[in-house]
Amino acid sequence: MSNAFVIRALGLGVELNGRRVIDGVSLCAAGGTLTAIVGPNGAGKTTLLRALAGLTPRTDGTLMIAGADPAQIGAAEAVKTRVYCAQRPACAWNYPLTDLANITSRPEAFADWLVKLNLEEVIDRRLAELSGGEQKAVHLAFALSQLAEPFGHAILLDEPTDSLDLRRQSAVRLALRGLAQSGAVCVIATHDFELARHCDRVLVLAEGRLIAEGTPADTLTPTVIREVWGVDLTAIPSSR
Repeated sequence: MSNAFVIRALGLGVELNGRRVIDGVSLCAAGGTLTAIVGPNGAGKTTLLRALAGLTPRTDGTLMIAGADPAQIGAAEAVKTRVYCAQRPACAWNYPLTDLANITSRPEAFADWLVKLNLEEVIDRRLAELSGGEQKAVHLAFALSQLAEPFGHAILLDEPTDSLDLRRQSAVRLALRGLAQSGAVCVIATHDFELARHCDRVLVLAEGRLIAEGTPADTLTPTVIREVWGVDLTAIPSSR
């Protein structure tokens, strides 16, 4: 494999509670690209993303992120080359957003991301006072602000547009594209077909197996959607 690949995952397998959740999935992504992992509920999207982040142990396969196996280098080293944000992140501190910046490693970058994600109007509120969508945007800002240098690093986000309004969905799409253009690899697990259509590549999962891989035009086809989701394309909205 070329060293240009920031993410090199070959034949990944994950078993949870005796059940094979990910079955032989491969994903190779170079810097400057945006990849979506899509599939129905229970397809294994979150598990695959967590395995890529080194947070869920794999039972087989090989994985390299920025030249290192996250399972071998430990969390402190892994966070230097990858960012992960869960679908429903939690925070133990109910601070105003202005104070929340003080517990980040890069408070100025956090403040910049709050502006990019249209949160400046709620910056004096406490985290618990925000709507679900606003809280999700804050956690995205917190995660993305940790990465000092996007180039050659991996950004792994689970449902980054979930609960967001249209304005913030658009802001997230622009932010992800900007990070990719800066040389990062962005991999997202999503149910948002509009976001997936803005990606360079799409992986379609079903029951932990890779069903299709390629450009959005090649993978989000009526045939694939009918096979995987069991519905006609006309039943899938073009935006959220």
